Amino acid sequence: MSEDQHVIRLVPTEMLAKQMGYAGANSAFREWCVSLRITPVPGRRGWYDTKLVRRRLDEAQGLNDAKQIQGSSETGGLVAKRKARRGPG
Repeated sequence: MSEDQHVIRLVPTEMLAKQMGYAGANSAFREWCVSLRITPVPGRRGWYDTKLVRRRLDEAQGLNDAKQIQGSSETGGLVAKRKARRGPG
């Protein structure tokens, strides 16, 4: 595990909203967060853990399956990720 994986990274609400394509931290952004179960860090209202955000986005896109597929097949890692992104069909 690299040292970079141990760094705690928090992002403020406004920055996260803009990174996700919203004009700001408006009601639409907040509803989107609720729908994906993206919550602020406990005790740090207005700050989000980038690892949680990434995990929730992966779940919403079905990319958690890609990690399992990659772990079971070392030779097909990139192909398995692409197939997982594209979905069935």
